[in-house]
Amino acid sequence: MRTPVLAIAGLLLVHCGEMPANADGGAGGGSSGGGMAAGGIAGGNTAGGATAGGTSGGTTAGGNAAGGSTSGGSAAGGNAAGGSTSGGNTAGGSTSGGTAGGSTAGGNPFANVDPLMGTGPVEKIDGGFLFTEGPQWVPALGSLLFSDIQGNRIWRMTPPRTFQSFLSPSGNSNGIALAPNGDLIICQHAGQVSRRFPDGGMTVIARTLDAGTLNSPNDAVVHSNGTIYFTDPTYGGTGTVPVRGVYRIALDGTISLIFGVNSSQPNGVTLSPDESILYVSDSQASMVRRVDLQPDGVPFPRPNVLFTNTSAGGPGGAGGDGITTDVNGNLYVSTSAGVKVYRPDAGYLGVITVPEEPANCAFGEADHRTLFITARTGLYRVRLNVPGPY
Repeated sequence: MRTPVLAIAGLLLVHCGEMPANADGGAGGGSSGGGMAAGGIAGGNTAGGATAGGTSGGTTAGGNAAGGSTSGGSAAGGNAAGGSTSGGNTAGGSTSGGTAGGSTAGGNPFANVDPLMGTGPVEKIDGGFLFTEGPQWVPALGSLLFSDIQGNRIWRMTPPRTFQSFLSPSGNSNGIALAPNGDLIICQHAGQVSRRFPDGGMTVIARTLDAGTLNSPNDAVVHSNGTIYFTDPTYGGTGTVPVRGVYRIALDGTISLIFGVNSSQPNGVTLSPDESILYVSDSQASMVRRVDLQPDGVPFPRPNVLFTNTSAGGPGGAGGDGITTDVNGNLYVSTSAGVKVYRPDAGYLGVITVPEEPANCAFGEADHRTLFITARTGLYRVRLNVPGPY
């Protein structure tokens, strides 16, 4: 068990109304995909040398938890998220037509609620990790799982701040997603995606394709019907697949490429609350793309389109790492400027600044209104007005 270190960090919530956003998208910089970049050897820990237990100020942790349980019931369409009025927000230009994925009124008590208004301070839960990533709340455990990639471990944090080693070694895990049946889907920088069963057993579900071996699986999200989506950039990987891709694993285990890129790095992945949209951040291109999905989770036969550039709105923000959504369909994007929040029409709502550059974020706790943020060597949380859909 880690010895927790409690600190309160200042929160700067830069709240925006209907201001137009800068559509320029800076390339490179910012959140490094997957987090194999610097993070240091906090407290004298050597990277990759995950030992059991650990103590605060120098724990070798591991694994990573890319957020993403995807069930939920917000109806498609609608632009009531965040309480903003319609029209005028271009924020990088959502070119996909419409605002699908937003929540409409009718059964949603948060439909007109601003997620950032009056939000309290960001709290540092603990630090001393090597590179935190992929938070995932697991209701059955009443705990948050998250990865310390270079520490080669997945940690379990039970509120308010009890830490236990959950999986070590973790295959230098990054993203973790929760399947509807309780299985964990774990992206591992060792070049594979694994399924971990509630009894602790594990099996590899993606490693090789016709084109070769996977590079460095980064983040994953699971549809309510069990379909899995994951990204495979080249951060730290040694695979032979010639593209940096976004993939779908069908219920029968078939792996198919949704889209691939040659020069940028697909990174974070999440679903809109109604599961009509798959969002994919690209840390090198500093943008978020969207892929429209059919009701069964199969992508429509058309290319992905730009949702927004992560520099759009507010204080800029290069990169684009882990992402998640709330019940209104607002998108939370980890960038070099903090966690930037966009409405379903790509209008900019504001930014949550964090003392360290965030790598990923996910909603959790019993009311789903705590946003957990993994940021380099620390784990943080902040209470918001709108919950996540899971």
